[in-house]
Amino acid sequence: MSVRCLFRADSRPTLSLVHARSHLLDLFRSFRLEQPVGRERYGEETSASENCAQWIADDRRKAFLADVGVGTVDQALLAILPARFQALRLFGLARKVLILDEVHAYDAYVGKGIERLIEWQLELGGSCILLSATLPHVARRKLARTLGHDLVDSPPFPRAMRLSCSECTVAPVRPARNRGRALPVRFLADAERACDAVAEAAASGKAVVYIRNSVDDALEAHEALSQRGLRVELFHARMALIDRFCAESRILEQFGKTSRAEERAGRVLVATQVVEQSLDIDFDAMITDLAPIDLLVQRAGRLWRHERPGRRGSPELLVVSPEPVADAGADWYARCFPRGQWVYRDHARLWLTAKALSDVGEIVTPDGVDALIEAVYGEDCEDRIPPALIESLIRDEGVASAQSAEAARRTLDPRSGYAYDGPWEDDAAVATRLEDQPRVTLRLGLVQEGRIVPWAATRSEALTVAQGWALSEVQVARSRVAEAVVPPALASAAEAARADWGRFDAEKLLVVLEAAEGEGDVPGPW
Repeated sequence: MSVRCLFRADSRPTLSLVHARSHLLDLFRSFRLEQPVGRERYGEETSASENCAQWIADDRRKAFLADVGVGTVDQALLAILPARFQALRLFGLARKVLILDEVHAYDAYVGKGIERLIEWQLELGGSCILLSATLPHVARRKLARTLGHDLVDSPPFPRAMRLSCSECTVAPVRPARNRGRALPVRFLADAERACDAVAEAAASGKAVVYIRNSVDDALEAHEALSQRGLRVELFHARMALIDRFCAESRILEQFGKTSRAEERAGRVLVATQVVEQSLDIDFDAMITDLAPIDLLVQRAGRLWRHERPGRRGSPELLVVSPEPVADAGADWYARCFPRGQWVYRDHARLWLTAKALSDVGEIVTPDGVDALIEAVYGEDCEDRIPPALIESLIRDEGVASAQSAEAARRTLDPRSGYAYDGPWEDDAAVATRLEDQPRVTLRLGLVQEGRIVPWAATRSEALTVAQGWALSEVQVARSRVAEAVVPPALASAAEAARADWGRFDAEKLLVVLEAAEGEGDVPGPW
């Protein structure tokens, strides 16, 4: 839907892309206005709305002053964190309808931040729309209580809940599709059997996705399937930004809504959770590691997502999981997923997910969604958890409580205003999320004729130096990275490269690459 449908036909609304990397997207810069206004046009016959749009797009801190803003929740959370210019963000948000998508997917820290953001929005007279297909009843009731209401019962999914200071109403909503879907679920014991299933599906001409819960598992699966001679694409969050943008473009071309049968046939995507949301992609076969039920429902939405004439057979979701036995030990999940155990740490909820799916054998949408969600997150589900996994549940609830308390401490409370006991920092230094462990940003540089150039510069000649370095970044856990040591012969080149970095880049590490012999421009580390 065009954003112009929300405004009068004779208006010229401004559109803002609101996230930390928006300055890197030239496509957005051409979409700010109906007819882009370049800096060279200042002083000519331009309208006030054109100049306003140019001014807004110059700085993401002004982004919420646009008529329409699209971006990440992090930028909205900066409006209620002790960051410089937060009042400007808050002023812009208060004039709008704030829409937050996939609100079930955030951890307790971000979730508490969202609660505070909603409180500010309501105090200032604004409105909010929260979207989720898998929000448990206990979470919906908590939202109702923030406005003094008690949510006793509600109609089955899909539904709409309307909250105000004076009332709380919940009403059924007609599904977008006239018919539901019963998606069979079959379990696989391990990654080796998952790779067999991927190869079998690809050999029959299907477009296949294999979703792993950790980047290292995805890398391992990609290598194993490549050795089998399959056409495999890899997608995860630990790519340099330029490579991630390029991968997204290829994935949309191969598996997007407009992809053709001959482009899809036999292709395989190995990915992490980055494919759960945002990308409009569609697969004929899906294999996934066990994850919490709400995320599995989200992943299943990429299976047979679009109508495709000539598609044979029927969809089936294959889940790699240990058997949900009643006497499961404390290492029930870790034995099957030694790396993935650190991604989803509440193994009790994972056991409940596997048990619920094993009992019903299918995901029925929309009628069966509520039952699955409540079987994992309902108030009485703890009684069904194996004793050895109770400790995992208690530990995760303790972590969530601590995260929520930390978010309450860091965010601005509308009841106490700006009485914040701590420093006010630039938005680049304010944490909108809590990390399990410290992370470090690497900037990849490639040696060319004695100079160190941004890795992204080898992918596009149209980038400025600043854009090139920004697109050459990758974030990893600091524990995975030794101190980056530049060879003495390249010390001067490294110093010259860093001279182009901004004041917020001082803590980033330069990783120097060189082209491997016989591999063209494929780099290898020094």
